[in-house]
Amino acid sequence: MKQLVVAIFFVSSFLTSVAPANAQQNEYLQILDVLEISEIREALLAAPDHGLDPSKYWGTYLENQFQNDPSSVDLKQRAKAAYLRYLQHLNQGVVNPAYLGKDFDIRQKKFVDPSQLSALVLIQGHSAFNLVTSFAPQSAPYRSLQEALRRISTVCTEGQWQPLPTFKKALKLNSTDSTAVLPIKIRLAQLGYAISNFDQTFDRQTLQAIQDVQITLKFKPDGVISPNGKTWKYLNTPCEARMEQIKVDMEKLRWFPREFGNRYIYVNLAHNYLHVFDKDIGVSKVMNTITGRNARKTPTMIDQVTYITINPYWVVPPTVFKEDKVSDLRQLSYRGIQNYFFQHNYEVWDQKFKNRINPGSINWFTAGANSKFYIRQKPGLHNALGVLKFNLTNDDAIYLHDTNQRYLFSEYDRNLSSGCVRVEKPFDLAEILLANTEWTYDRIQSVAAKPGEVPNKNTNVKLKDPMPVYMLLQTSTLTSDGVIRFSDDVYQQGDMIRAEMR
Repeated sequence: MKQLVVAIFFVSSFLTSVAPANAQQNEYLQILDVLEISEIREALLAAPDHGLDPSKYWGTYLENQFQNDPSSVDLKQRAKAAYLRYLQHLNQGVVNPAYLGKDFDIRQKKFVDPSQLSALVLIQGHSAFNLVTSFAPQSAPYRSLQEALRRISTVCTEGQWQPLPTFKKALKLNSTDSTAVLPIKIRLAQLGYAISNFDQTFDRQTLQAIQDVQITLKFKPDGVISPNGKTWKYLNTPCEARMEQIKVDMEKLRWFPREFGNRYIYVNLAHNYLHVFDKDIGVSKVMNTITGRNARKTPTMIDQVTYITINPYWVVPPTVFKEDKVSDLRQLSYRGIQNYFFQHNYEVWDQKFKNRINPGSINWFTAGANSKFYIRQKPGLHNALGVLKFNLTNDDAIYLHDTNQRYLFSEYDRNLSSGCVRVEKPFDLAEILLANTEWTYDRIQSVAAKPGEVPNKNTNVKLKDPMPVYMLLQTSTLTSDGVIRFSDDVYQQGDMIRAEMR
């Protein structure tokens, strides 16, 4: 009993830990001695379930050794080393995100130490196959991608995902085509859309599915499939390419905690939505977001909301200041500059925010991102952050916030921001994060600025417990409606990650 209690303790600490040092290799391999070679082989050959190449772990050489002499000492050592590497890859990812550049503000997780591995081996009954579950991600996005990969892999290997035929006349509601419509319906059904009548007529079910595809492609859905157009190309993408897309997303999710826990915010930067989940209060809510455009990407990151600011000031980031504001100001006269700052509720402050500076006294032709002052916007509905800011802890000034441009949520392509994440329903999000406190929805709204108001201060409200935030560009999804959707790789991450995984 004592042994089991210790084992459970090690598991709980493992789930939050971060890759084994080479110096400990022999110790790890010694612990794996209790595993059967046949089960190690079975586990490694199942690597495709996690989007990994089994030949990287159990190749032809090991298979030949296994068939010729399964009790070979050399085979056992090689098999254990391959299996350990597989567990590392499941737990941490094949690629170290720290080497991928500034768009990835995330560190590689640490692997379990030998005592933790020993405990996990015990809990899983010395089963190599079962032990995989202790290391593979269990988060909802990862598990859904496993199912998406399984579904597409099945139709791909069975030869059911065939290239779509070309056609000359646009396809739309009630049109018929003896060669093109049926294959399109089959492809839509393979993606999970509700198609019940497999004939040659472009019916209403097909229309609804095509409109959904076009929304996924981020343009106004007209329900028309043009010859060789974007909608047709989306549906005609080879299944192998779709599988690779899913595998890249699974790799990204291996950089994140094995489980997301009972409370979290998950931001999908590719599909522009946020999912806030709190099991303790029974809330699971999805809302649209506006995220960084390609020139100012929102980074892949793990962080947490620690407090909410009602009626925030907005300090213009140096890049925005240099690229967006200075060019405006250089075209204005002294009086025009004064009016610009007054109309936009901007102020100029020194770097310590102790002294205000007359904006008309600044030479805006020499001012730039390294200038020794800041532009700050006063609180209110006019403020670029809106009236609610969800503060994170990173050093890159990335956070979630309301916006003074709420009309942009009606856009289909919402990669529009300068890096931060704008939230469609900020008051709903604040209510969830401040549940079981005196800060109710009504109280938050009562403190937030009203039209025409310019508050002279903001209000910071600390969360009882920080809320974990996970952000990544997940281009493939399988949602609760059973549909697999693919977005464009707007930040061009896929090819780089695929190259590193080879």
